[in-house]
Amino acid sequence: MKLFVYMLILVAACSCRPRSSLDIYQGSLEELVVGEFILYKDVETKYIHNLRTVTEREDWVILSSYLPDNSGIVFKFYDIGSSELIRKISIPFEGPEALKGGRGGSAFLRNEGEVILIGGNGNVGSYDSSGRKTNEWKVDFHLPSNSSEFVTMETRKGLMVECGDWIQVGQDPSNPLKNFDPKSRLMSSEFPLDFSSWLSQINLKTGQVRHSVFHIPRGYELFQGDVLATQLFGAVDTKRGDYYLGWPFSDTLYKLRDMELVEKLKPQTSVDFKYMPSERIAVAESSTVWMLPKEASQHIFLLYDEANDLFIRASKINESGIGETKFERTKHYVLQVFTGEWVPLGEYFFDFESVLDLENWFLTGKGLYLNKPEQPLEDEYVFWHVDLSNSGTKN
Repeated sequence: MKLFVYMLILVAACSCRPRSSLDIYQGSLEELVVGEFILYKDVETKYIHNLRTVTEREDWVILSSYLPDNSGIVFKFYDIGSSELIRKISIPFEGPEALKGGRGGSAFLRNEGEVILIGGNGNVGSYDSSGRKTNEWKVDFHLPSNSSEFVTMETRKGLMVECGDWIQVGQDPSNPLKNFDPKSRLMSSEFPLDFSSWLSQINLKTGQVRHSVFHIPRGYELFQGDVLATQLFGAVDTKRGDYYLGWPFSDTLYKLRDMELVEKLKPQTSVDFKYMPSERIAVAESSTVWMLPKEASQHIFLLYDEANDLFIRASKINESGIGETKFERTKHYVLQVFTGEWVPLGEYFFDFESVLDLENWFLTGKGLYLNKPEQPLEDEYVFWHVDLSNSGTKN
């Protein structure tokens, strides 16, 4: 009897132990897939990338692309339920409605009827739903473009967001001009290890510009010559007012408030991520690309799901197979789900056996959408619809 009571006490004590990374639920992404969404491509659409949403409409997704004659940029609004094209906003590069220096600029959809365009020379413009310029002003925002110092504006993967009266953009200091070899015509990339202006914000009311002042995570020097290392990603915690910045080859996330570094954290995981610099390899005659080694890992994106108070991080774990390039190998991914306080809820694994990568995603109040690995029709692009609301129920 005493032994039985002792065993009950031991079991109870074990069941109340703190949650460790090994206790995280592991499953398949298929458990969360509830349907599909098809984005129909018209003749104007050559590539699909950097899909966006607006907070006012959880049933819309926005595709941006260049006009056929490269005379401007166009935003196409699609209804997720019907896949119907609802609206188009076109902004020209030339003429009275164009923004000075806007050809190389970046656009942010402030809401369903307003576009903010930031030009490369410090001009900012606002446009209405018909593409008419309603305002233009000058701000002190210039990025160097000479061979010794080269920085580009980065707006993808959640780097371009609205924070109150501020519009935020990222800066990518990877310099492809510094080590250019005129004989081989090949470029290698490098970024300064003391770079600190990874994010910049522009106040739309006052024109004030401010920049971040923080450096790379410890050990990130290993990736100084890697063109992929500076492709950062981030997400706004709209419930708590924080912004999280991630690095593709690091476990570390930066928690920011008004661009001030508040905390560095490493979310719990049971996955053994291995970070290795990417390599330039030949894929055809006189053609090379940057690719990760077969065993290497890379974090791809971070999203905050306001409807369920969840953080979602997608990462590539590694590749398998005997092919010489990633196009011939199976790519292994994990979708990690955390509470708003970074308690891990689950890790959901999936594979891409085709030439495609996990390359497109967007999040609405109705769920997460990820591109499928197979896209058999040229005029259709298909997404999985992932329901995140039940992602923690199996724990």
